[in-house]
Amino acid sequence: MNQKLQARAFERVAPILKPGERPVTATRAMVGSFSASRLGTAVAQGLIQAAAGATGAALARTKKQFVVLTDQRLIFLPQTFLGGPGTGVLGEVPREHVELAEAKMGLVSLLRLAFGGTGDGVSLTFPRVDKKNAEELVAALAPVPTA
Repeated sequence: MNQKLQARAFERVAPILKPGERPVTATRAMVGSFSASRLGTAVAQGLIQAAAGATGAALARTKKQFVVLTDQRLIFLPQTFLGGPGTGVLGEVPREHVELAEAKMGLVSLLRLAFGGTGDGVSLTFPRVDKKNAEELVAALAPVPTA
């Protein structure tokens, strides 16, 4: 993704960051229900299914979003018409409650993020042009190996 867009996303969340909190990565994505498929989300823009949890369903209402991962939380911003980060926060989840449940990389990449083992979560779908961003988010969400 354009570094300017990532920097703009970091600027948008700067006023709401807690003392000592720092942004790690930001990317645009199509947000859908946790159970949405790659093709289903890309074509139908992630229709909300009845099985989706409250947090995931609320976040999936606005499909095109900017996702900002900090060292303390995952923040969801709206995406502007031109694809940049919008103003206002759609939702946030504490980092310790975000778990990478699945990652499928391909022409259309899909990440499933589970929220706190409650069965709630979202799927993030990335077109081919944003595949590198999806890979960066996977790397940032990967658990740190312990010795």
